[in-house]
Amino acid sequence: MRTDATLRWVKGPKVLDIGCTGHVVEIGSPYWLHGRLRENFPSVTGVDISAENVETLRKHGLGDVYVESAESFDLSQKFDTIVAGELIEHLSNPGLFLQQARRHLGDQGRLVLTTPNPFSLAYLLYAILKFPRTCQNPQHACWFCPRTMIELAERFGFKVVYFELIDDYRSDDPSFVYRLFGKLMMIFSPVIPKQMKKTMLFVLAPNANGHSVLKRRLPDE
Repeated sequence: MRTDATLRWVKGPKVLDIGCTGHVVEIGSPYWLHGRLRENFPSVTGVDISAENVETLRKHGLGDVYVESAESFDLSQKFDTIVAGELIEHLSNPGLFLQQARRHLGDQGRLVLTTPNPFSLAYLLYAILKFPRTCQNPQHACWFCPRTMIELAERFGFKVVYFELIDDYRSDDPSFVYRLFGKLMMIFSPVIPKQMKKTMLFVLAPNANGHSVLKRRLPDE
């Protein structure tokens, strides 16, 4: 599960969750990352561009949540970990997001983010069946791969210190077809190449003139 994989890389006590409400607020769901963060860390702040969703959180008694853009947020404090789950692919300017994240991290801090893997079996099949609708979510503005994430990170003061491909299929999805597909993917996961898993997880750290750890693993072009 994406939330479990993300939590393994979060260190406290101060955590900032960018895009904290998700597409919809799912209070109580094990898939809702912001709720899981609050369960595990003493100081969690959230920002989201949706004023409606932020107000929903406040009505449920969740404080320290603010209406802010991921590309221009300014909280005047630093955090041990910044989390951005399934966010960066929605942004008009991912570089501005990384720039703001760097400003809000301590020197030993980390940025943990996830984003869809464009080469996953799920997305490749979707692209074939739905072409030219090659992206399931119409709000996505871009795709990333390990090489492009490394390049973008290093342009904005980060280095990639960890990368992982994970399966991420929800058993409670309202679509029967999606639930069935997810079950099949999990059954056949042992024989599906890891490069075709659904989600990519990156851990970024402030770059002190070092290179990303993945760079040496990627062949020269």
